[in-house]
Amino acid sequence: MIVISGASGRLGRLTVRHLSERVDPSRIVALTRTPEKIADLAGLGVRVRQASFDDTESLARAIDGAERMLVISTGTLGRRVEQHAGAIDVAVKAGVGHVLYTSMTRAGEPGNPLAILADHRDTERILADSGVPFTVLRNSVYADMLSLSLPLDRAVETGVLAGSSGAGHVPYVTRSDCAAVAAAVLADGGHEGQFLDVTGPQALDHHGIAAALSQATGRPVRYEPQAEDEARQELVARLPPEVLAKGAEAALESAFRFWGHVQDGWLDVTTHTVERLTGRPGTTLAEFFATSGMFDATAARTREGS
Repeated sequence: MIVISGASGRLGRLTVRHLSERVDPSRIVALTRTPEKIADLAGLGVRVRQASFDDTESLARAIDGAERMLVISTGTLGRRVEQHAGAIDVAVKAGVGHVLYTSMTRAGEPGNPLAILADHRDTERILADSGVPFTVLRNSVYADMLSLSLPLDRAVETGVLAGSSGAGHVPYVTRSDCAAVAAAVLADGGHEGQFLDVTGPQALDHHGIAAALSQATGRPVRYEPQAEDEARQELVARLPPEVLAKGAEAALESAFRFWGHVQDGWLDVTTHTVERLTGRPGTTLAEFFATSGMFDATAARTREGS
């Protein structure tokens, strides 16, 4: 039995689907707090079980007999380490043979200034000290999330990608590639005790992002540096309501600190883990842009205005 937590989330869903192509779906147990949201996965032949990291009794019942388990990091800021530690403890007591955890690039370096890595660093330490065979999947920044911090639609429309933090290089990786790597380890085992950086095939700065947009859409796009005040105003306009509700100023400061650390090179790590474990090359940013459908509406508006 192979268990995947957070199966109703985007990474969890993709991992279940990739894994179902590698093993008999009846071996897969998809854990979620909301089983009704993943009825489509049950249709694959996957077993869906309700469980929560906040309810260790339900979690223990759900993973009883598991050979391997993927612990997908939660989004509960302030309580993530507690939740992860509880899930790892349950897995150890249940005799799970191999635990995987989704972390982030260079999370284990004590001097890494990225605040979002602190919870991952603590969880990695707890997992390593637990005594259970483990693998840490240190995923790079998701290509899927770029549109939250950069005005990609407008860049395609106007031909200019504006930003105030364009010098740092990041090997953006798709969630699907991260899920495929997780599925490979879950299906085949191995890699115990390893910390695997899972990245896209090339590290790009904002000039590279603009070039990827051009390649994907067939429209010329160039990067132009932008004043920080203007960039802040535009970022506020793109922030999701749930982020704004928690405080726009705090979100802005977090975002700008993040890009500052990117410029300092803290995420400039490129590996071939995707190709090595899945047998196919990692998805380039241009390939992701071209196949994601994220610019279909932009293209339609452009055609209407021409």
